[in-house]
Amino acid sequence: MYTRSSLVPAGDEAERIAAAFAVGRATAPLARVDGGISHALFRLRTTTGSYAAKRLTVVADPGWWDEYHTAAGIEHSAYAAGVRMPDRLAPEVVALDQDGTRQYWQLHRWCDGRHPTGPGAEVADWAGTTLALLHARPGDDPAPRPAPYPIDSWHEWLRGHDTAFAREVHRHLPTVEAALDYLGRPGPPLTPVASHRDIKPDNVLLTAAGPVLLDWDSAGPDTAEHELLRTALAMGFEEQLPFARTIGAYRRAGGRPLPAVPALFQGIVEAQLRTAEWLLWRALGHRDDDPAARALAATECLTRLRGAAKSLRRVPEWATWLAELPG
Repeated sequence: MYTRSSLVPAGDEAERIAAAFAVGRATAPLARVDGGISHALFRLRTTTGSYAAKRLTVVADPGWWDEYHTAAGIEHSAYAAGVRMPDRLAPEVVALDQDGTRQYWQLHRWCDGRHPTGPGAEVADWAGTTLALLHARPGDDPAPRPAPYPIDSWHEWLRGHDTAFAREVHRHLPTVEAALDYLGRPGPPLTPVASHRDIKPDNVLLTAAGPVLLDWDSAGPDTAEHELLRTALAMGFEEQLPFARTIGAYRRAGGRPLPAVPALFQGIVEAQLRTAEWLLWRALGHRDDDPAARALAATECLTRLRGAAKSLRRVPEWATWLAELPG
């Protein structure tokens, strides 16, 4: 939690961030790093090393900070349990006044490496064992989540928006209807956990010391089964052999067995649909984003909708992959 002592009111931005986190003096201006939908990421170079400085996009919602600190707590617990990730610097977050605007920052040590661009045995084994480690600490039974928005809400959101993006979303509404139908079907019992929730190639860095898990901002309550399937498909680039290898590593490390039922993949479709909802809301201008951020949200929204359509087509095939796993 940031405190009043974390407020650094004057000076060069890089210098002020370095001072707030007590990491020496800045040796270069902040350098923007590509990637990231929710928050802006920069590289900070100082006399003590190189750091990843993230400027938070804070949402004016009463529960936003609670969710943020919950995610940070899960990150700290996972680090203590041995999950490989960049070191996080204290304090948890600092507030800086920049040109009359309050900005919030968090800081991690910089890690050199590259994101996976294809499946691999090392990555599959790491993903499975990492998830087993995360899932060894049970989560609380999650509060009931509201159902995804009905199709009528999508029509209402798009009403009055006669743009190429809005027309493209309209063409994806049959996918939204099919996803809502699939999510309404009964599924098997699930195991609550408190975990990362977003393990995918963009959030994994292959370093000289092995893979590390980045970007814990979405950490929170999840279910072991849904997170395992999302991760096995994402890190295996939707190929059967790495998918099976990830789940095999998970089981060998003490993870739970999975029933081979199509409804178990509901978590993948639900995540795509809920993210598309949020990105549509941002793309239509309801979060006060600048034009560049709105354009990025529009692109990512369509990507999620196309992903949901593909997932719905492939669920029967993925269920056969589960059935073919060794007992």
